[in-house]
Parts: sequence; C-alpha cells; structure tokens
Amino acid sequence: ESFMVKFGVKSIEKAMELGREAAEYVTTKFIKPIKLDLEKVYFPYLLINKKRYAGLYFTQPDKYDKMDCKGLETVRRDNSPLVSNMINTCLQKLLIDRDPDGAVAYAKEVIGDLLCNRIDISQLVITKELTKNDYTAKQAHVELSIKMKKRDPGNAP
Repeated sequence: ESFMVKFGVKSIEKAMELGREAAEYVTTKFIKPIKLDLEKVYFPYLLINKKRYAGLYFTQPDKYDKMDCKGLETVRRDNSPLVSNMINTCLQKLLIDRDPDGAVAYAKEVIGDLLCNRIDISQLVITKELTKNDYTAKQAHVELSIKMKKRDPGNAP
C-alpha cells in the first residue's frame, strides 16, 4: 500500500529529508516487521483525483528519474494515439519545461489541425476488445458495436 504526503516545502532535498523522518516515525507505531519507506518525491505534481496524477519522479534530489503518469490518457489504452501524444506533450511542457502557455498553445494547435483535417486518420484509431455482453457503464467501443449490430448483424464485431 502507498500514500502521499504534502510537506509544503520548496526543495526536493527537504521533502526527501522530511519523508524519511516521517517514515521512521510512523514505522515505530507499526508492529514489527512492518516498515514504511520513502519511495519517491514528486515535483511538480498534478493530482487530478485519487488514481489519476502526473509528476516528475525523484529518487535522488539532484535529477528527476522520469515523468510519471498514472490513470491519465497517456497511459490508458482506450484512447487514440492523437490523444495520448497530445496529453503527453502537454504534460512535458507543464512539468519539465514549466511552460503552461506553451501547453495551451500546443493543445490549440492540435485541435486546429484536427478541425482542418490535417491529422492522419491512423492517429484517431482506437483499438479495443469486446470481452462480454453486459457492460454496466456506457463505453464508446461497446456502443459502436451495438449500433453496428443493428445496422448490419452479419458484419458486426
């Protein structure tokens, strides 16, 4: 299990120091051999909701290891390459370059290209598998297969 703590400090080194101290303190409250460890520090960090976030992932204070994304369109397989690439580029502009205006400009440029048919159709393809018949939530690929079955049952997925 993991959890995140916001220490509200400006330096990654200080956040790591406080994280280690907190882990040591909390470990004293656990029954042995349970131990809490500081795994990483995110900075900057975008928290959309509980399981959806992105940030630069640091295990050492001097250089980030990678840009880490969880539950976002960059890592989800139910989005088109266009969406994944656009979100990934915007996140790089926000987190690495610290250029929110550049991220907005890039998103507007991609949307403009899409509206003017300058995007290759292969960038809009979503590959999904139909695995069962009774989906509880409406999903685009399921709705499409239902419509295709009504239109032409012989050629439906």
